Amino acid sequence: MIDLAMVYPSRVKETTGEELLYSPLALAYLARHTPPQYRVSAFDEYVGADFDPDHVHADVVAVSAITPGITRAYAIADRLRRRGIKTIVGGAHVSALPEEALQHFDSVCVGEGEGPWTQFLQDFERGSIQPIYRGRMDVPLDGLRTPRRDLIHPNYQYPSVMTSRGCPHGCSFCYLTVFPNRKYRTIPHDTVLWDLDSLRNPGIVIVTDENFIGYSEADVENRKVLLERMIRRRYKFYWGCQASTKLAREPELMDLMYRAGCRAVFLGFEAIDEEGLAQINKGHNIGLDYRQVVARLHEHKLAVIASTIYGLDSHGHDYADKLIAALRRCKADFPRVFFATAWPGTPFFNALEKEGRVNRNWDEVRKDLPSIQFKNFTHVEAVAGRKKVLDAFFNVANMSRTIARWAPRERSLVATYVKMVVRNRIAEAMKSRRSYTSMA
Repeated sequence: MIDLAMVYPSRVKETTGEELLYSPLALAYLARHTPPQYRVSAFDEYVGADFDPDHVHADVVAVSAITPGITRAYAIADRLRRRGIKTIVGGAHVSALPEEALQHFDSVCVGEGEGPWTQFLQDFERGSIQPIYRGRMDVPLDGLRTPRRDLIHPNYQYPSVMTSRGCPHGCSFCYLTVFPNRKYRTIPHDTVLWDLDSLRNPGIVIVTDENFIGYSEADVENRKVLLERMIRRRYKFYWGCQASTKLAREPELMDLMYRAGCRAVFLGFEAIDEEGLAQINKGHNIGLDYRQVVARLHEHKLAVIASTIYGLDSHGHDYADKLIAALRRCKADFPRVFFATAWPGTPFFNALEKEGRVNRNWDEVRKDLPSIQFKNFTHVEAVAGRKKVLDAFFNVANMSRTIARWAPRERSLVATYVKMVVRNRIAEAMKSRRSYTSMA
């Protein structure tokens, strides 16, 4: 047997830092494509014990890392290299900066991993691994299969499920822009349903697609067929997903989503000003009436988690008040406010790097902490502005209004909403103890 260790590296435990803590799936999918002669062990530093590279029993180690965890990944790889253990890393960060990663890892996977993974393991067994493996992001997902759920750490609040991959949009801040030829593709319905069938009394499931509803009329029809099959399955859990604002123009689809168990949709509003939307290349939101978008989802008993970005160059010191007013007018149920963040390899990063405004201390590059040099704020001011927005919604008076909105119509939403608010307050209290003066 060959011993394979799979690792999610992190310097921060996320067990109290996320309103919706759901499991990553990258390594679970790779594990499904791993030959039987490998004995697989999984280590998740986001929510579990720390991985010990000095004592782990492994012949080869695979790492999936995001930017805030990449320096931890590099430290792990350096120590494994000293022991002669072969390593490979994947993810958006190393896809953007493969040469940086190769200073620490033996191999880097650029793009989707399942195809290159099989080749990497064959090369490993022959003793001839390559420095870079490239995975195309426009290939059909007919052979994807289901993730190895036995390798997902039990500390996650909610299981996650994937029904499609890819997004053709070019929003400048999005990590997906790192990948060329990122075509939207759906996973075969039978595969999705087998995966859903495998869940054991989950209560709530998070669908992690970049955009559940797709981008064309054919995509929407595909989603309707999947939802009709889910309805016939009579699943006992509820679920939420991310979708584009175009969902508001699809009443039949919204009706099917609700009947299939969907109760909340994450919508990327991003900005309430057209200048901000233009800056981040989010043209498909320009001219939208967010009040109308939210009202249409509410008509179909779907709650709205409204994602917004704070700290774009178009934002002045009055933006917090403007954002509060806009979110109240549109009756968004749960606002999420992220700092403008420059992920390596994105157009947003490249533009700000030319101005000397990016942060290359990767440990500090998180969307819930300030990292770039803002045009109109210090970091302390940005933190205060974001806090003002969140405090305006996560208080007893506003919680009461939201609960009153949903309790008569959809009681299933109330308990989850309260849990999310509580977790948000805990997470924000923890972050408030951090000093931002050194980064301002």
